[in-house]
Amino acid sequence: MTERCVGCGGEYAPVEGISHRYMVSSPACWERYGELVGMMAVDVAVFEARPYAVDAFAAQHPGTPGPQAIQSVAIHLLNMYEYLVLGHAPGVPRFAGHKGAFHWLTPPDFAGTRTVLSVPVDGPREHINAAARAWAESVWGAWSAHHAQIAAWHTQFSAR
Repeated sequence: MTERCVGCGGEYAPVEGISHRYMVSSPACWERYGELVGMMAVDVAVFEARPYAVDAFAAQHPGTPGPQAIQSVAIHLLNMYEYLVLGHAPGVPRFAGHKGAFHWLTPPDFAGTRTVLSVPVDGPREHINAAARAWAESVWGAWSAHHAQIAAWHTQFSAR
């Protein structure tokens, strides 16, 4: 028996638990994400994959319109724009200081995209790093209807 995550659409064995308060997901998806980023935080060999996982999860679990969800999705998509489109190294988010500057982007259908389950929590670092980047690329691709808006926000706010 499985349950579908309301955010990414992934299929998970049901678990009792919590999820993020505005990034809406199933408890099982949130638990798996915690396991993954927890491993990435302590394993130096895969630490570079952590921004991909963080941005992919947040953009794939946008929640519902509200100030925190709007800000979160915009910043994570801007991060993805920087490293997937502009070729910058993933790094510290630069756009958090622009509260209230963004608007709600209607989330895409994530059917067929990679999910947190696409990234192994153990194995060769090359596989983990490549899988995390592929997940981010998959989620970024799902948001293609909004790429022009994200590029415009980047232009507007990157110089400030």
